[in-house]
Amino acid sequence: MRTIRSFLALKLNLDTARAIAKVQTKLKDRFAEAGVRVAWVPPQNMHVTIRFLGQITEPMAYAIKDMLKPITDTTNAFEFELTGLGAFPNLDKPRVLWVGVNQGQEAIAKLHDSVYARLVEAGFNFDEKPFTAHVTIGRIKGGSSGGITSLIEEDQGNEFGRTAYPELICYRSDLSPKGAEYYALWHLPLVDREENKAHPLAMPGSGVS
Repeated sequence: MRTIRSFLALKLNLDTARAIAKVQTKLKDRFAEAGVRVAWVPPQNMHVTIRFLGQITEPMAYAIKDMLKPITDTTNAFEFELTGLGAFPNLDKPRVLWVGVNQGQEAIAKLHDSVYARLVEAGFNFDEKPFTAHVTIGRIKGGSSGGITSLIEEDQGNEFGRTAYPELICYRSDLSPKGAEYYALWHLPLVDREENKAHPLAMPGSGVS
């Protein structure tokens, strides 16, 4: 049976993605002038990863939806705010450029932990890496071996806006020479437990596709 590359994530709203894209445009020029090659993430692909699932079958992806629905049905909808720039593993030897999560980090971590525990219980075997909520905006492919602090310091304190994000989304990721293309397989809205219903902000078209 054919497998698909997939992951679980939170999508950014349109205004937040646009704010990041504006800064990303400036970074592209600076990194190019410094001789650093970067594969930049298109704004429509920006997201906060909750868990990378790897290669699974499409029926398994939908079975995961059923596994996780009890979690989303008991998780209050929340907002998260994106602020600042950084790099993994560090600014001296960067491989991944990211935008950080400020407000909402604890809520995202709690959702991640619940999802992780349920998937492990179901038989998934994941690397036990510390979880840090972030949005990847670029992957460094080569060029200058020096640090990048001077290239990002002008925008390190930027605030990119808040996303009222009430949905957990499972994406299929198709790789091609032009980069990855993402397709949403399913959405699970988080719930306002005081109202005992899906959060009213969970509306189609509220974010970047």
